[in-house]
Amino acid sequence: MKTMKRKHLSTKRAVRSSGSSTRSASTRLNRPRVRAAAVGKKRMVSTIAQGPDYLAGAADGKAWRSDPAFQPGPEAVRIAIRERWSLRFRETKRNNETNWALVRRRGLNYAAGFMQGSGARAAVTPVPLNGKAAAIVFAGMKEEPLRQVLDQLQALPLDDVVIVASNPAERLFALARGFGNVTLVSVPEPLDADVGRALGAKLTGADTILFLDGEQAVSADQLAGFIWACQWEMDIALNDISAQMGLFRKRGGNERLFEFLNVSLQRGDLKINTLSALPYAVSRRAIESLGIGALAVPIKAHAQAILNGLRIGIGGAVGGHRQRRGTRSDWRRAAGDHAEAWREAFDVRGNRLDFADWTRNRSLLGDWEP
Repeated sequence: MKTMKRKHLSTKRAVRSSGSSTRSASTRLNRPRVRAAAVGKKRMVSTIAQGPDYLAGAADGKAWRSDPAFQPGPEAVRIAIRERWSLRFRETKRNNETNWALVRRRGLNYAAGFMQGSGARAAVTPVPLNGKAAAIVFAGMKEEPLRQVLDQLQALPLDDVVIVASNPAERLFALARGFGNVTLVSVPEPLDADVGRALGAKLTGADTILFLDGEQAVSADQLAGFIWACQWEMDIALNDISAQMGLFRKRGGNERLFEFLNVSLQRGDLKINTLSALPYAVSRRAIESLGIGALAVPIKAHAQAILNGLRIGIGGAVGGHRQRRGTRSDWRRAAGDHAEAWREAFDVRGNRLDFADWTRNRSLLGDWEP
């Protein structure tokens, strides 16, 4: 009985469908057009995937594969893509091509074509370089967080990865040896993280230096934006944490100091973003302007960078790096660092930091100084 009922319902639906008089001729005529539109969309997607960067990558990958010196392996693939993509980007870059999202898409298309043409695969995040890039990491005592950080860095086009650790365990040395371009620097005594990163920066001559937290991994895709910014646009690429600000009354004391420092130096557009929030990247020009030692006190280096007229902007927005409220001693230290930054600013711009005094006519005093 159940079977018969199903057949009856099916037949009934078929009759309704075929015998309906409400279907208009225009509806039937529109059906081929919908199909044509769908086919056109598929062709458009296929064209994007097979665009000039993809095709160039496929040709380069095929040529690399046929080279007598060809050596397979993920690291060899990454190096080959890095060198050839940087060269192609320089040759095809338009003057106004500064949008990282578009550049990133081009790089991914090229890498996909290269791996298709070569038949080799690797985890790679293509960034067109105009020089060398390096990463500086201050490591904690735990092995697994550092491994996660290095796994992400491995996909980036880095010449050097310098890890600075305070009296590290032997297992950290074993971990570092598993990555080809990693140097582990062991400091026997306890070391402040900012000082450790500044020390690591002395050991590389790269044109762009990326500074990272060794206990919090950030995806290679996010880090790539910082490298791009300092290679082609900026001297300092900051981490944008302004989305985490919230109401002023709910902010921590450090965040209020960060914002006040930027406003007082006439860079209110930076909001609470400073060199105190990892990750960030700096150019060789910034290093030469500030000096390596300045990076040991990031907030003071930030103020100096503004005073020196360096190009400072946003390299990306990495969440989870909100400044902790910390202890009273942490707050006092942060306040002291900011005091140093303002003292530096007063020496350069005067006691009013170039803000005009609209209520007092000091010119009546002539050359008198208080």
